[in-house]
Amino acid sequence: MTKQLRCFLIILLMFSTIFYGISILITQLHMLDFDNPIFISIYAIAGYSPAISAIITIACYYTKKECIEFFIKVINIKINILYYLYALVCILILWIPPYVISVVNGGSEDMLSLPLYYILIFAPMMIFAGGIEEIGWRGFLLPNLLKKLSVTKSSLLIGIIWSVWHIPMWFVIGSPQQKLNFITFFISCIASSLLLSLLYIKTRSVWICILFHAMDNACFQVFTYSIDSNYITAVYSILVIAICYYVLYKLTIKSTKYNI
Repeated sequence: MTKQLRCFLIILLMFSTIFYGISILITQLHMLDFDNPIFISIYAIAGYSPAISAIITIACYYTKKECIEFFIKVINIKINILYYLYALVCILILWIPPYVISVVNGGSEDMLSLPLYYILIFAPMMIFAGGIEEIGWRGFLLPNLLKKLSVTKSSLLIGIIWSVWHIPMWFVIGSPQQKLNFITFFISCIASSLLLSLLYIKTRSVWICILFHAMDNACFQVFTYSIDSNYITAVYSILVIAICYYVLYKLTIKSTKYNI
């Protein structure tokens, strides 16, 4: 493990432990509610910990030129519009068909709590409620893992770290994660990590990963169910992303230096 990776993981563990710990304590003792502005500020630091860890590590180990190159990747929105459409289509493919599965298995037929276009309305807000994580996951961690590991191994490892990092949220009273099954959430993280890795490799843009993550989180506000709701929809998400992964892989890996 390189010094940079070790530094990133130590800082991530420190920030996550402290601020998730405080968040759990505050809500478990009913000191503050989940929607209290003071609590949200504390909880947000925990949520931003992957980005914070990446930025601190970069400041410590990268040259000025490397720092500039990194932040250019974060804000690089000038990518082929087809990749924006690809990200949006993947999100809809992931969320709409599970509705059919849910209904067939006796779930509610009321598919949407809000009109579908609200995904685009909520997405900008969700950049700051989940999307920012990608600065750490795909912006810093992925490129560093790819120096030693294949795309698939790097993606799977990030998916594991990503899902485990979310575990404290299940102990925060009022968090959306309390309504989810962790095993299905874990499966979903692994699957999404594969797709996000290829999006980054093809575009060299952290921004498209941030946007994908934000739109995915926006769907939680619009749809009346979650793709993490049960094992059937979780397995479905794996199959869909496996197909999307293969399609993007055919367009990506052959034109890069990375091994699958």
